[in-house]
Amino acid sequence: MAVPLTTIFSWFEKGDTPTQSQFQETFSSFRHVADKIRMEEVNGLNEVLQAIPSADHLTDENAHHAVLAKLNASNLSPDDVEKWKEKLKINLAATVDGDGVPGNVYTKAQITEMVNMLKASDNDLLVRIGKIDEMLASDDVNLDELREIVDYIKANREQIEWLSAAIAEGSSDDKIRLLGLYSGWGSLIYQNQFNNQVYSRIQNLEAAVDPEKNTHQEKVRGDAVIKHDLDTLNFVIDAYDTVTMFTVPLKVKRIDLKNIQVLFDSVPPNLIQLTIKKL
Repeated sequence: MAVPLTTIFSWFEKGDTPTQSQFQETFSSFRHVADKIRMEEVNGLNEVLQAIPSADHLTDENAHHAVLAKLNASNLSPDDVEKWKEKLKINLAATVDGDGVPGNVYTKAQITEMVNMLKASDNDLLVRIGKIDEMLASDDVNLDELREIVDYIKANREQIEWLSAAIAEGSSDDKIRLLGLYSGWGSLIYQNQFNNQVYSRIQNLEAAVDPEKNTHQEKVRGDAVIKHDLDTLNFVIDAYDTVTMFTVPLKVKRIDLKNIQVLFDSVPPNLIQLTIKKL
């Protein structure tokens, strides 16, 4: 049994004569170099060894899966994925449809399909407007034919207004190149340029077939100069938000008999429908 050091020191004070048993107890209180230390004699060694990962632990793909991401990210929840994207600053990266999850951009095939649809619609509208141009240019246009023009414009008013809205919206059509060639229409490269030309011609046709026009309608996104062709400075104007349907206040400047400028106190959040009625 180990003897406390204070006791051993008291045996070897000046003038003491240590006994045989005291010498034996003294040396027995210390470990000889030949005596090996057993593992169970080292305090805390077992806990330290338990904390060291084994070879199996290092290759176990489910080790700490509750707090660490797997190499194949299979244990990440959708919320975890979004947080990783935000942290890595890739949450705004372009993605396409796949595995039942919709992407945020169109594929090349989808864009090609949309462009083809626009081209077909453009061609059809071009043919119809061309026929109307021929009728107006003809010397034998009768009232029935003019009535047909007016009826066509009225029947297709929704599409015409959609065209006006697309122009006012500032849509991405300015990035879509036209596939066809439209001789006689000027230098047209993008879809929005074609839309502007078509809408302008429709307005001219309406003016031609209805010289007594007393109303003009148009959608705007904000401050704008509007060509109404009502040949007057006397009119009333109504403006309302196409989403909330509330009347919107605005200032109107008469530029001349055919044009006005509309000004808003602040940029409207939605498209504004304008109706100008001649007095």
